[in-house]
Amino acid sequence: GMDGGGGKKPVAQLRFALRKAFAECDEIVFSWEEASVQTLQVLRSLLNATERMNDFVAAEGKLGVLSAIPDAENNLKMKLVQSMERLRNAARSLLESFPELCVKVENLVDTTLSHQKELQAACTVEELWEAEHKAQPSIAQMLEWVYDVQVELRKELGLREHMLQGINHDSVQKIAAFVDIWQASTYFDVQRYYARSDAVKIHGTSAD
Repeated sequence: GMDGGGGKKPVAQLRFALRKAFAECDEIVFSWEEASVQTLQVLRSLLNATERMNDFVAAEGKLGVLSAIPDAENNLKMKLVQSMERLRNAARSLLESFPELCVKVENLVDTTLSHQKELQAACTVEELWEAEHKAQPSIAQMLEWVYDVQVELRKELGLREHMLQGINHDSVQKIAAFVDIWQASTYFDVQRYYARSDAVKIHGTSAD
């Protein structure tokens, strides 16, 4: 017969596929988190460097001993400029990993949804919309959550890329705003994601 795979009912296969999808998604979200933390550190350093640069420019020619030494001010200024450029490039290259992670999630969602279409036809409406256990989401809910990750990560990335466009200007306000928005995670809430992922992994092996 067709049910050779351990005789699992389609609904059980579907739950298994979704748990597997979330396990893979956890890895992607973890990488997203790591890259986010690294980028935030770079942005904070850039903010400090920009503040120092602005203070320096304001005090130029009034730096006592430093102003008296030929080229000393200029050398210091060049060092600051180079350090800011390095930090901007570091932020840019870190940002390049985010679109790749978005594509990974999108591929995962495509695979999950196409796999789910085959199995879904063999499930009853109750099987799709009712949870097996308390605290466990229904299949329909799980599918929605997988899709949410894709949409939310894309939106978050769009916002971050938009903010990065404005980072060439040595404006402390702009960089400070970027740091705030970066930390706020406006669209993608990592803690909520992990809570959902944990709920998906609850299954009927243990007592309810």
